[in-house]
Amino acid sequence: MNKKTLMTLGLALGLAASPALHAMTVIENDKNKLDIYGKLRLSLDYGRSDLGDTPDDPSAGLVDAGHSLSTNTTLIGLRGKHQLDGTYSLVWQLEQNFDPDSPRDRGLGNRDTFAGFQTPAGLFRFGIMDTPYKRNGIMLSRFTTTVADPQALLGRGSGGAQRLSLRAKNAIRWDQDFLDRRLKVALEYGSGQQDTEGVADDNGSDMWSVGLTWVGGDLVAGVAYVDWSKLYNDGDVSGFNAGANYRIGPARLGVVYDHLEADTVDFLNRDAYGAFVTWDLGPLYTIGAQWIHADESDAGDDEADQYSLVGTWHANQALDLYLAATTTINRGSGQYPTADYAHGDHINTVPGGDPEVLSVGMSYKF
Repeated sequence: MNKKTLMTLGLALGLAASPALHAMTVIENDKNKLDIYGKLRLSLDYGRSDLGDTPDDPSAGLVDAGHSLSTNTTLIGLRGKHQLDGTYSLVWQLEQNFDPDSPRDRGLGNRDTFAGFQTPAGLFRFGIMDTPYKRNGIMLSRFTTTVADPQALLGRGSGGAQRLSLRAKNAIRWDQDFLDRRLKVALEYGSGQQDTEGVADDNGSDMWSVGLTWVGGDLVAGVAYVDWSKLYNDGDVSGFNAGANYRIGPARLGVVYDHLEADTVDFLNRDAYGAFVTWDLGPLYTIGAQWIHADESDAGDDEADQYSLVGTWHANQALDLYLAATTTINRGSGQYPTADYAHGDHINTVPGGDPEVLSVGMSYKF
Protein backbone atom coordinates (compact mmCIF):
# COMPACT_ATOMS: atom_id res chain seq x y z
CA MET A 1 0.00 0.00 0.00
CA ASN A 2 1.65 3.24 -1.12
CA LYS A 3 1.84 6.54 0.76
CA LYS A 4 -0.95 8.20 -1.26
CA THR A 5 -3.32 5.30 -0.58
CA LEU A 6 -2.53 5.41 3.15
CA MET A 7 -3.23 9.15 3.29
CA THR A 8 -6.55 8.70 1.47
CA LEU A 9 -7.58 5.88 3.80
CA GLY A 10 -6.63 7.92 6.86
CA LEU A 11 -8.69 10.89 5.66
CA ALA A 12 -11.73 8.68 5.04
CA LEU A 13 -11.48 7.13 8.52
CA GLY A 14 -11.13 10.57 10.09
CA LEU A 15 -14.28 11.85 8.37
CA ALA A 16 -16.28 8.79 9.38
CA ALA A 17 -15.21 9.11 13.02
CA SER A 18 -16.17 12.79 13.39
CA PRO A 19 -19.67 13.09 14.99
CA ALA A 20 -19.66 16.88 14.69
CA LEU A 21 -19.28 16.92 10.93
CA HIS A 22 -22.24 18.86 9.45
CA ALA A 23 -21.56 18.34 5.74
CA MET A 24 -19.30 15.89 3.96
CA THR A 25 -17.52 17.14 0.86
CA VAL A 26 -17.69 14.31 -1.64
CA ILE A 27 -15.99 16.01 -4.58
CA GLU A 28 -13.91 19.16 -4.40
CA ASN A 29 -11.30 20.58 -6.75
CA ASP A 30 -10.47 23.95 -8.23
CA LYS A 31 -13.87 24.33 -9.91
CA ASN A 32 -16.31 21.78 -8.47
CA LYS A 33 -17.75 21.09 -5.04
CA LEU A 34 -20.42 18.58 -4.00
CA ASP A 35 -21.82 18.31 -0.47
CA ILE A 36 -24.10 15.74 1.13
CA TYR A 37 -25.99 17.10 4.14
CA GLY A 38 -29.05 16.32 6.22
CA LYS A 39 -31.03 16.63 9.42
CA LEU A 40 -32.49 13.72 11.38
CA ARG A 41 -35.34 14.80 13.68
CA LEU A 42 -37.35 12.31 15.73
CA SER A 43 -39.56 12.62 18.80
CA LEU A 44 -41.70 10.51 21.09
CA ASP A 45 -44.90 12.41 21.84
CA TYR A 46 -47.90 12.05 24.12
CA GLY A 47 -50.82 14.09 22.81
CA ARG A 48 -54.47 14.81 23.50
CA SER A 49 -56.84 16.59 21.11
CA ASP A 50 -59.50 17.58 23.70
CA LEU A 51 -62.34 16.13 21.61
CA GLY A 52 -65.21 16.38 24.07
CA ASP A 53 -67.94 14.05 22.78
CA THR A 54 -66.39 13.78 19.30
CA PRO A 55 -65.01 10.29 18.49
CA ASP A 56 -61.27 10.17 17.96
CA ASP A 57 -59.89 9.77 14.44
CA PRO A 58 -56.09 9.27 14.50
CA SER A 59 -55.90 9.41 10.70
CA ALA A 60 -57.12 13.04 10.94
CA GLY A 61 -54.88 13.90 13.90
CA LEU A 62 -57.79 13.68 16.35
CA VAL A 63 -56.67 11.58 19.32
CA ASP A 64 -58.41 11.13 22.65
CA ALA A 65 -54.97 10.50 24.23
CA GLY A 66 -52.01 8.47 23.08
CA HIS A 67 -48.34 8.27 22.22
CA SER A 68 -46.68 8.62 18.83
CA LEU A 69 -43.23 8.27 17.29
CA SER A 70 -42.85 11.20 14.89
CA THR A 71 -40.30 12.21 12.28
CA ASN A 72 -40.21 15.99 12.04
CA THR A 73 -38.94 17.44 8.76
CA THR A 74 -36.15 14.90 8.50
CA LEU A 75 -34.29 15.55 5.26
CA ILE A 76 -31.29 14.72 3.13
CA GLY A 77 -29.81 16.87 0.39
CA LEU A 78 -27.18 17.28 -2.29
CA ARG A 79 -25.79 20.66 -3.27
CA GLY A 80 -23.08 21.65 -5.65
CA LYS A 81 -21.13 24.57 -7.04
CA HIS A 82 -19.15 24.93 -10.25
CA GLN A 83 -16.89 27.95 -10.54
CA LEU A 84 -17.24 29.47 -14.01
CA ASP A 85 -14.65 32.22 -13.50
CA GLY A 86 -13.52 34.49 -10.70
CA THR A 87 -16.92 36.13 -10.09
CA TYR A 88 -19.54 33.76 -11.57
CA SER A 89 -20.49 30.26 -10.50
CA LEU A 90 -23.28 27.77 -11.17
CA VAL A 91 -25.07 26.49 -8.05
CA TRP A 92 -27.64 23.73 -7.60
CA GLN A 93 -29.44 21.81 -4.86
CA LEU A 94 -31.71 18.78 -4.52
CA GLU A 95 -33.38 18.36 -1.11
CA GLN A 96 -35.74 15.58 -0.03
CA ASN A 97 -37.83 14.62 3.01
CA PHE A 98 -37.55 11.08 4.27
CA ASP A 99 -39.32 9.31 7.12
CA PRO A 100 -37.44 6.83 9.29
CA ASP A 101 -40.59 6.11 11.32
CA SER A 102 -42.76 5.00 8.35
CA PRO A 103 -42.44 4.99 4.54
CA ARG A 104 -44.27 7.66 2.57
CA ASP A 105 -44.34 8.38 -1.14
CA ARG A 106 -43.00 11.94 -1.16
CA GLY A 107 -41.45 12.12 -4.63
CA LEU A 108 -37.90 13.25 -5.39
CA GLY A 109 -36.78 16.82 -4.73
CA ASN A 110 -39.91 17.77 -2.77
CA ARG A 111 -38.09 20.44 -0.74
CA ASP A 112 -36.01 23.42 -1.93
CA THR A 113 -34.61 22.15 -5.24
CA PHE A 114 -33.12 24.53 -7.77
CA ALA A 115 -30.39 25.54 -10.19
CA GLY A 116 -28.95 29.02 -10.55
CA PHE A 117 -26.03 31.39 -10.77
CA GLN A 118 -24.04 33.34 -8.19
CA THR A 119 -23.08 36.70 -9.73
CA PRO A 120 -21.85 40.12 -8.57
CA ALA A 121 -25.46 41.29 -8.97
CA GLY A 122 -26.77 38.61 -6.60
CA LEU A 123 -27.84 34.99 -6.46
CA PHE A 124 -30.38 33.98 -9.13
CA ARG A 125 -32.18 30.63 -8.68
CA PHE A 126 -34.88 28.74 -10.56
CA GLY A 127 -36.96 25.86 -9.15
CA ILE A 128 -39.00 24.98 -6.04
CA MET A 129 -38.21 27.25 -3.08
CA ASP A 130 -39.55 28.64 0.20
CA THR A 131 -40.96 32.13 -0.11
CA PRO A 132 -39.30 35.02 1.75
CA TYR A 133 -42.54 35.31 3.76
CA LYS A 134 -42.24 31.70 4.97
CA ARG A 135 -38.55 31.99 5.84
CA ASN A 136 -39.10 35.27 7.69
CA GLY A 137 -41.84 33.77 9.88
CA ILE A 138 -39.57 30.87 10.84
CA MET A 139 -36.63 33.20 11.57
CA LEU A 140 -38.72 35.44 13.83
CA SER A 141 -40.10 32.63 16.01
CA ARG A 142 -38.72 29.55 17.78
CA PHE A 143 -39.20 25.78 18.12
CA THR A 144 -40.10 25.02 14.49
CA THR A 145 -40.08 21.22 13.82
CA THR A 146 -41.02 20.42 17.46
CA VAL A 147 -44.50 19.94 18.93
CA ALA A 148 -44.24 23.60 19.99
CA ASP A 149 -44.07 24.82 16.38
CA PRO A 150 -45.59 28.35 16.27
CA GLN A 151 -46.66 27.80 12.67
CA ALA A 152 -49.70 26.06 14.16
CA LEU A 153 -51.04 29.63 14.38
CA LEU A 154 -48.70 31.83 12.32
CA GLY A 155 -49.35 31.90 8.58
CA ARG A 156 -52.68 30.07 8.80
CA GLY A 157 -56.35 30.55 9.66
CA SER A 158 -58.50 28.99 12.36
CA GLY A 159 -60.86 26.86 10.31
CA GLY A 160 -58.75 24.31 8.49
CA ALA A 161 -55.46 23.39 6.86
CA GLN A 162 -55.22 26.49 4.66
CA ARG A 163 -51.93 28.32 5.21
CA LEU A 164 -49.59 30.79 3.53
CA SER A 165 -46.24 29.48 4.81
CA LEU A 166 -45.65 27.53 1.62
CA ARG A 167 -42.99 26.57 -0.89
CA ALA A 168 -43.49 28.03 -4.39
CA LYS A 169 -43.24 26.00 -7.59
CA ASN A 170 -41.98 27.20 -10.97
CA ALA A 171 -40.21 29.95 -9.05
CA ILE A 172 -37.54 32.52 -9.89
CA ARG A 173 -35.72 34.00 -6.88
CA TRP A 174 -33.12 36.76 -6.45
CA ASP A 175 -31.09 37.29 -3.26
CA GLN A 176 -28.54 40.02 -2.62
CA ASP A 177 -26.68 41.42 0.41
CA PHE A 178 -25.99 45.08 1.08
CA LEU A 179 -24.25 47.18 3.76
CA ASP A 180 -21.45 44.71 4.54
CA ARG A 181 -23.92 41.79 4.30
CA ARG A 182 -26.04 43.10 7.17
CA LEU A 183 -29.05 43.90 4.94
CA LYS A 184 -30.38 40.94 2.95
CA VAL A 185 -32.97 41.39 0.19
CA ALA A 186 -34.99 38.55 -1.37
CA LEU A 187 -37.49 38.69 -4.22
CA GLU A 188 -39.35 35.65 -5.58
CA TYR A 189 -41.93 35.07 -8.30
CA GLY A 190 -43.66 31.79 -9.09
CA SER A 191 -45.91 31.09 -12.07
CA GLY A 192 -48.41 28.27 -12.28
CA GLN A 193 -48.94 27.26 -8.65
CA GLN A 194 -51.87 24.99 -9.50
CA ASP A 195 -51.01 21.37 -10.23
CA THR A 196 -50.33 21.01 -13.93
CA GLU A 197 -47.94 18.69 -15.71
CA GLY A 198 -46.68 18.86 -19.27
CA VAL A 199 -48.49 22.12 -20.08
CA ALA A 200 -47.62 25.81 -19.88
CA ASP A 201 -47.04 27.05 -16.32
CA ASP A 202 -48.88 30.35 -16.79
CA ASN A 203 -52.33 29.25 -15.55
CA GLY A 204 -53.13 32.45 -13.62
CA SER A 205 -52.24 30.99 -10.21
CA ASP A 206 -49.05 32.93 -9.64
CA MET A 207 -47.23 34.07 -6.50
CA TRP A 208 -44.81 36.80 -5.57
CA SER A 209 -43.00 37.53 -2.32
CA VAL A 210 -40.41 39.99 -1.03
CA GLY A 211 -38.38 40.02 2.18
CA LEU A 212 -35.90 42.34 3.93
CA THR A 213 -33.68 41.00 6.72
CA TRP A 214 -31.26 42.87 8.97
CA VAL A 215 -28.53 40.89 10.76
CA GLY A 216 -26.19 43.13 12.70
CA GLY A 217 -24.52 42.46 16.02
CA ASP A 218 -27.07 41.17 18.54
CA LEU A 219 -30.09 42.29 16.48
CA VAL A 220 -31.99 40.23 13.90
CA ALA A 221 -35.02 41.86 12.25
CA GLY A 222 -37.14 41.12 9.22
CA VAL A 223 -40.20 42.08 7.22
CA ALA A 224 -41.82 40.12 4.38
CA TYR A 225 -44.89 40.05 2.15
CA VAL A 226 -46.47 37.37 -0.05
CA ASP A 227 -49.40 37.36 -2.46
CA TRP A 228 -50.98 34.22 -3.95
CA SER A 229 -53.63 34.31 -6.66
CA LYS A 230 -56.21 31.50 -6.91
CA LEU A 231 -54.78 29.81 -3.84
CA TYR A 232 -58.00 28.92 -2.01
CA ASN A 233 -61.48 28.97 -3.58
CA ASP A 234 -59.98 30.81 -6.59
CA GLY A 235 -59.37 33.86 -4.41
CA ASP A 236 -56.40 36.12 -3.80
CA VAL A 237 -54.63 35.59 -0.44
CA SER A 238 -51.84 37.74 0.98
CA GLY A 239 -49.70 37.75 4.10
CA PHE A 240 -47.40 40.21 5.85
CA ASN A 241 -45.09 39.43 8.75
CA ALA A 242 -42.52 41.43 10.69
CA GLY A 243 -40.56 41.24 13.89
CA ALA A 244 -37.20 41.27 15.60
CA ASN A 245 -35.16 39.46 18.22
CA TYR A 246 -32.25 40.71 20.29
CA ARG A 247 -29.58 39.01 22.39
CA ILE A 248 -28.93 40.38 25.89
CA GLY A 249 -26.17 38.37 27.50
CA PRO A 250 -27.32 34.73 27.74
CA ALA A 251 -30.90 35.61 26.76
CA ARG A 252 -32.55 36.24 23.41
CA LEU A 253 -35.93 38.00 23.28
CA GLY A 254 -38.13 38.21 20.21
CA VAL A 255 -41.46 39.49 18.94
CA VAL A 256 -43.39 38.63 15.76
CA TYR A 257 -46.49 40.00 13.97
CA ASP A 258 -48.44 38.28 11.21
CA HIS A 259 -51.35 39.65 9.12
CA LEU A 260 -53.42 37.66 6.61
CA GLU A 261 -56.02 38.79 4.05
CA ALA A 262 -58.18 36.62 1.75
CA ASP A 263 -60.89 37.37 -0.79
CA THR A 264 -62.92 34.20 -0.34
CA VAL A 265 -62.00 32.64 3.05
CA ASP A 266 -63.20 34.58 6.10
CA PHE A 267 -61.06 32.74 8.67
CA LEU A 268 -57.91 33.73 6.73
CA ASN A 269 -58.63 37.40 7.50
CA ARG A 270 -56.93 37.88 10.86
CA ASP A 271 -53.97 39.26 12.82
CA ALA A 272 -51.57 37.23 14.98
CA TYR A 273 -48.65 38.16 17.18
CA GLY A 274 -46.44 36.73 19.88
CA ALA A 275 -43.16 36.71 21.76
CA PHE A 276 -40.46 34.33 22.90
CA VAL A 277 -37.51 34.23 25.26
CA THR A 278 -34.63 31.74 25.33
CA TRP A 279 -31.93 31.55 28.01
CA ASP A 280 -28.58 29.79 27.68
CA LEU A 281 -27.62 27.99 30.90
CA GLY A 282 -23.97 27.77 29.98
CA PRO A 283 -22.81 26.17 26.72
CA LEU A 284 -24.79 22.93 27.09
CA TYR A 285 -28.35 23.87 28.04
CA THR A 286 -31.02 26.27 26.76
CA ILE A 287 -34.53 26.84 28.10
CA GLY A 288 -37.20 28.77 26.27
CA ALA A 289 -40.83 29.89 26.35
CA GLN A 290 -43.07 31.16 23.56
CA TRP A 291 -46.58 32.62 23.32
CA ILE A 292 -48.49 33.10 20.06
CA HIS A 293 -51.93 34.76 19.87
CA ALA A 294 -54.37 34.73 16.93
CA ASP A 295 -57.01 37.47 16.91
CA GLU A 296 -60.61 36.87 15.94
CA SER A 297 -60.97 36.49 12.18
CA ASP A 298 -63.78 37.71 9.92
CA ALA A 299 -65.46 34.34 10.58
CA GLY A 300 -65.96 35.54 14.18
CA ASP A 301 -65.39 34.16 17.68
CA ASP A 302 -62.24 32.13 16.92
CA GLU A 303 -59.38 33.58 18.95
CA ALA A 304 -56.60 31.30 20.17
CA ASP A 305 -53.38 31.27 22.22
CA GLN A 306 -50.49 28.81 22.04
CA TYR A 307 -48.20 28.42 25.08
CA SER A 308 -44.96 26.44 24.85
CA LEU A 309 -41.98 25.50 27.03
CA VAL A 310 -38.84 23.81 25.64
CA GLY A 311 -35.61 22.72 27.31
CA THR A 312 -32.65 21.65 25.14
CA TRP A 313 -29.41 19.83 25.87
CA HIS A 314 -26.74 20.57 23.26
CA ALA A 315 -25.02 17.18 23.57
CA ASN A 316 -22.40 18.17 20.98
CA GLN A 317 -22.08 20.36 17.90
CA ALA A 318 -24.27 18.05 15.83
CA LEU A 319 -26.81 16.66 18.33
CA ASP A 320 -29.56 18.36 20.36
CA LEU A 321 -31.90 16.54 22.76
CA TYR A 322 -35.01 18.34 24.02
CA LEU A 323 -38.13 18.16 26.18
CA ALA A 324 -41.10 20.21 24.94
CA ALA A 325 -44.62 20.90 26.21
CA THR A 326 -47.27 22.88 24.35
CA THR A 327 -50.97 23.63 24.35
CA THR A 328 -53.29 25.71 22.17
CA ILE A 329 -56.29 27.31 23.89
CA ASN A 330 -59.13 27.89 21.39
CA ARG A 331 -62.11 30.12 22.10
CA GLY A 332 -65.57 29.83 20.56
CA SER A 333 -65.26 28.26 17.11
CA GLY A 334 -61.46 28.51 17.04
CA GLN A 335 -59.88 25.31 15.73
CA TYR A 336 -56.13 25.93 15.74
CA PRO A 337 -54.05 22.78 16.31
CA THR A 338 -50.74 22.27 18.01
CA ALA A 339 -47.84 20.00 16.99
CA ASP A 340 -48.53 21.11 13.43
CA TYR A 341 -46.72 22.17 10.24
CA ALA A 342 -43.07 21.01 10.40
CA HIS A 343 -43.81 18.45 13.12
CA GLY A 344 -44.62 15.18 11.38
CA ASP A 345 -47.52 13.78 13.46
CA HIS A 346 -50.13 16.50 13.84
CA ILE A 347 -52.38 16.94 16.86
CA ASN A 348 -55.58 18.57 15.64
CA THR A 349 -58.73 19.43 17.58
CA VAL A 350 -62.43 20.30 17.30
CA PRO A 351 -63.92 23.83 17.47
CA GLY A 352 -63.20 25.23 20.91
CA GLY A 353 -60.83 22.38 21.81
CA ASP A 354 -57.54 22.78 23.66
CA PRO A 355 -55.01 20.27 22.27
CA GLU A 356 -51.86 19.58 24.29
CA VAL A 357 -48.66 17.58 23.74
CA LEU A 358 -45.61 16.51 25.75
CA SER A 359 -42.58 15.48 23.69
CA VAL A 360 -39.04 14.13 24.03
CA GLY A 361 -37.03 14.63 20.85
CA MET A 362 -33.71 14.83 19.09
CA SER A 363 -32.18 16.76 16.20
CA TYR A 364 -28.99 15.55 14.54
CA LYS A 365 -27.24 17.45 11.73
CA PHE A 366 -24.78 15.92 9.30
